[in-house]
Amino acid sequence: MSATKTELMPVLSGDEVRKTTGREATLRSALASTNVRAVIIVLVIFGGGFWLWNLSTERGWVSPLLLAPPEAVGEALARMFSDGTIWTNLAATAQITILGLTIAIVLALLISFLFVFSESLRKAVYPMLIIIQTFPKVAIAPLIIAGFGYGTTPKVILAALMAFFPILVNALVGMTNINGDQVNLFRSVGASKWQVIRKLRIPNAISYLLPALNSAAVLALIGTIVAEFVSAREGMGFAIQAAVQTGSVGTTFALLFVLGCFGVAIWLTMAALNFLLRKYQR
Repeated sequence: MSATKTELMPVLSGDEVRKTTGREATLRSALASTNVRAVIIVLVIFGGGFWLWNLSTERGWVSPLLLAPPEAVGEALARMFSDGTIWTNLAATAQITILGLTIAIVLALLISFLFVFSESLRKAVYPMLIIIQTFPKVAIAPLIIAGFGYGTTPKVILAALMAFFPILVNALVGMTNINGDQVNLFRSVGASKWQVIRKLRIPNAISYLLPALNSAAVLALIGTIVAEFVSAREGMGFAIQAAVQTGSVGTTFALLFVLGCFGVAIWLTMAALNFLLRKYQR
């Protein structure tokens, strides 16, 4: 019987054995990669979540007033993309988010430069900025809108306020967390204060600033949505609020899905910027 089994077993040549071993080694190497494992985990989470979502709506475990079935969300997405309303709202939100983030970056860098030049100014003004940061933005949104009207300005201000503080803190830490020996070396060769900032402090601050941009961009988006909740005629926040008020759960979930994808796109953009500027990091 053993001889019969041996005869039935396929005999592999040396090349075939090496190819099989190489494929197995490649598969093991891919599975050992953290990126591949992360992708697998994401697929498992999304697949399991979608299955549980579909099952809970089919079995009636959750009220349709709280959780829309997947087909209703898909229909709402198809309708919004076909009539083009999603692009109008998304473009309005993206414009405010980008403007607010840009203003926050410019102001945070300018103020951090001033704080580096004048320690007295930093000790006097920095506590005031912390106090402003502690204000709940949802509470002051009506005040900003009452002061600046119902146009684009108050929404940009809220987005900039949300994104400003993380950029300022990281930029300031990056430009002040410098080895004293490096500063003394620059001074010993006659470098001016501006040259020390440009050649030493700014390159060191980039390592701190780029990670802060990831969170600042998302915070700017949150500020934009909050402003659109309070007062807007277009935008993702306005569309979500309108869908909630009309009781359209499927449309609400569809808008949240698009907004989540937009947030991921912002994060990927900041990650790409971090990758492109990595050579300037110290």
